[in-house]
Parts: sequence; structure tokens; C-alpha cells
Amino acid sequence: MLRIEDALELMLAHTPTLPSETIRLAEAVGHIVRAAALSDLDMPPFNRARMDGYALRAEDTNAASAVTLQSVGEIAAGASFSGTLRRGQAIRIMTGAPVPAGADAVEKIEVIQVNADGTITLNAAVKAGQFITPRASEARCGELVVNEGTLITPAVAAVLASFGYAQVRVSPRPRLALLSTGSELVEAHQTPGAAQIRNSNTYSLAGYAARAGCEVIRTDIVKDDFEVTRAAIAEALSQAEVVMLSGGVSMGDYDLVKPALQALGAEIIVEKVAMHPGKPTVFAKLGDKVIFGLPGNPVSVAVSFHLFALPVLRKLQGASELALSRCRAYVTQHVKGAPPRRSHQPGRLQIRNGRAEVEPLKWVGSSDLVAFMRADCLIVVPEEQAMIATGELAEVIQLPYDR
Repeated sequence: MLRIEDALELMLAHTPTLPSETIRLAEAVGHIVRAAALSDLDMPPFNRARMDGYALRAEDTNAASAVTLQSVGEIAAGASFSGTLRRGQAIRIMTGAPVPAGADAVEKIEVIQVNADGTITLNAAVKAGQFITPRASEARCGELVVNEGTLITPAVAAVLASFGYAQVRVSPRPRLALLSTGSELVEAHQTPGAAQIRNSNTYSLAGYAARAGCEVIRTDIVKDDFEVTRAAIAEALSQAEVVMLSGGVSMGDYDLVKPALQALGAEIIVEKVAMHPGKPTVFAKLGDKVIFGLPGNPVSVAVSFHLFALPVLRKLQGASELALSRCRAYVTQHVKGAPPRRSHQPGRLQIRNGRAEVEPLKWVGSSDLVAFMRADCLIVVPEEQAMIATGELAEVIQLPYDR
């Protein structure tokens, strides 16, 4: 059996990066940036007011008593003042408007007395630079603002728009086919018969894959028959860059995924990992096509996806961050391990009294999808450890979304 790190290293070494494409920024959220974005201007491009109020000269307010200044106009957002503010003058200004020449501070409207004769009165001194965002304080022209390999979130899209990137060079969404194997499986809308269960893995894996940036192009149930399995994989490979199977990867008489892959000429690179749950995880290649054989139990399939498939899918898209975030937290109850394999137990992470704590969830094995539904993290128990005691620190892998 391979160590988790060694298995993942092999998978990533055999994972290509898809060619990039150019798309409209309006369609780019969820894609990975494939060409670094530079600022095409200073941001902000002028000294910008941060408050509605009056722009003025700070030195005019340094008197020991109240100061009265002459208001000489107004600057709305999108407008500018062509003159220069002189001694004893102030000008009404709105949030986001450019601060005029001669002014070096803004005072908010709430503390200013506006007089009927066109003057204003201030009762306290104003500091130079107050409520002004200086030109180029956020970015300078030509500066790197978005790195290659960055996931385009709504916030990143806003930055790209601010610097003129109406078109963005990105990775396409990998096309992914999902095959759930097992003669015991029926569709979600069907009532299971004796010895049957509904197919749940398709729905979890389709959701995980979509959130990882993939386009799920087909989902099928494949019966436990060698020729049917081989034909289903072959058809999926003709349509998708990634084929992901669940079930049929262990050592039983009806575990047909590995024999079918070998019959198709695929190279099986990983087929057993020292982990719990998820030991019978398979990774294979056929040309540039990536194939995953994940365990059939719902929790096992989720753990294997997040530890292996997610980093591989991110590498396919050229992402700079491949693995999930990790932290350390105090366990609120003891957590059992599974020596000599590394164990990953579902948990819930929280901050209590200023420290990170993780609650192990009660579950009855790798088929307990109801318990896993509540998990937002995985508690890692090292290979050599039979248990993490209550109150001890544990490594925690944070799941990237609510279950």
C-alpha cells in the first residue's frame, strides 16, 4: 500500500494541465486564471474621498477655536474641480470623488455646521490626509494584481473588471463522466427492492466535481458485468477528460473496474492507499485521460475525492493551490485511529472561548452518509496512533464548502 503523500505525488505527476481559452469575464467566476493580470492604471487613479463631507486644507483648521471656511462648490462622484482650493476655502465632496488640488483632508458632513451664508464651521482641527485614499495606494500601473493559477471568485472578478479585463485567459472546465457501479443500485426516484439501495454517490460526486470547476457531462449506473463495465468506461472516455467511477475497486468477485481498465489498455498507477476510510482508491491513465476508481461506500468516496480527486482536478485546471486547507484544533472527545493506516474521521470545527475545537461526529462506518452530512472537516489520526485523547490537538482538514 502507498502512503497518502506518495499516492498523491504519483497522481499529480501523471496529471496534465488542460490548454487555456479566452472567455468573457461575465462567465469567468469558478474558472482558474491562466495569464497573470496587471494593473493598467493607478488605483485609485486620483486622491479619493472616503466620506461625504468637505474637502479642505488641514492647516486652516489649526486655530484654537472654531473655524469658518467659505464653501466654493461641490464635487460629486464622477465629477472633478478644475481649480485649486485656496486658503480659507472648502468644497462639498461626495464619497468616491477626486480630492481637488490644494486640499489635503476631508471632514465628514456629520460634524460640520453648514451655514446659510455659504460658509461652514468646524469645531475641531482636521489632520492632513484624513478620509482620503491616496492615489495608487491600492495598486500602481503595471503592478501584478491577480496571479496565474488563481480561482476567479466574485471578488477576483471585481478586481479584473477594475483593471479592464473584459476577456480573461482561463482553463476550460474539465468534462467529467460519473459511473456508479453495482447491480444493487437503483435511481433516486425508484423504490429499492430486496438487497437494493438508491444511488447516492452520483449526487455527492457530481456536486463535489461541479464545485471543483468540472462540467459533469454524464452520470450512469453500471451493473456488475465485465463487458458492460468495460463498454461504459470506453464510452465515457470518448466523451470526457476525466472518468470517475465509484465502487467495484476492491478485491471481490464483482469488483470489475480494474480488470475493465486493463482490458482497455489503461495504466493503473495507484490501486491501494494506506488510509481509512478509502483504502481501495484507484488512479489510472489512458493517453491524456484521467480515470479515478473510488470506493463505493459514501463516506469513503467523499474522503478519497477530497484527498486525491480534488487536487488532481485543480491541477488539470492549472490552479496554484491544490490541497485543502489544514489547521490544528483541540478534540472535544476522543477519536479512534486505524493503525497502520492513517484515519480521517468526520468532524465539526468551531471557535469556542478563543480557541479552535473540533467535535468528532458519531458514525457507524464508511456507509454512514447521514452522519457525514453534518461534517465540515476531517480529523486526521496518524498511522501510528490508536487514539487521540479528549483535549489533545489534532490536525484537521477543512472541507471547502458546507458538506
